[in-house]
Amino acid sequence: MSTHGMAVQGVGGTADASLTQVGANIILPAGGPWLIQKIWGQACLHTPTVSESLIGSIVFNSFSGDIEPDPAPGVYPIMGLPGAMGANEPQPMSPLSIWDVDWSASGKATVQLSFLNRGGNTVAPEIACGIIFDSEPIVRRPLKFCDGVHASVAAAVATAIGTITLAEKATRIVGICTTLVNGAAVAASEESMGIITLQSDDIKLPPSQYPTAFCHSAALGTPTGACSCPGYDFIPLNIPVEGGARININITMSIAVTGGADVCTYIAYE
Repeated sequence: MSTHGMAVQGVGGTADASLTQVGANIILPAGGPWLIQKIWGQACLHTPTVSESLIGSIVFNSFSGDIEPDPAPGVYPIMGLPGAMGANEPQPMSPLSIWDVDWSASGKATVQLSFLNRGGNTVAPEIACGIIFDSEPIVRRPLKFCDGVHASVAAAVATAIGTITLAEKATRIVGICTTLVNGAAVAASEESMGIITLQSDDIKLPPSQYPTAFCHSAALGTPTGACSCPGYDFIPLNIPVEGGARININITMSIAVTGGADVCTYIAYE
């Protein structure tokens, strides 16, 4: 009766056709059956190399074997980046790749998410990926009320972005959207990537880890110009809440960012 989000973050492999698990196994909560309805992934370059693209796939594996139907083959596209030819390249932006799926999983089911490198990289890329699930279908709803918070984040530990106090008339959270951009001077080998977590001291929330709408690779050389921004949208959710509840929003970055990353998270509710 409430949307769950669980995510992992880590490095991919460097060799062409290498398959590398991202983070630890994801173990679904007890109870169930759970309807896994979305799988998502992001990839960016920690250290870009001239004439090297970033291209690959997210691979979903039912490690415990209790997901129906058996999701194999579970290879899904993840938006990559073209190779750069010049000595200087701005921080390229990678949009979120998120796909609708239809699987039923038992309580405590264990899944693995891996990155399949399709071209090879001198330095391992940074990867974030996850699943979104519920005990019932998640229905996209029109947005009625929306509020947001902003912070500049530099540390690679869970960092508060801010707290949203829901209106007294609030009954459920119906969507989340987070933008993340480099906020100041760009340093070498510093990508901007993170995972959002929702918490509350007023109500019990399910596991709530969600992606940003896009991430930035590190720059190559001295950055010139600015990258383009892809389109983005709210991720639909169905999380019952109590009116007036405070929702704490945190982000965990993949690495520390010298100049800080500007992060804005928006919560839509009704």
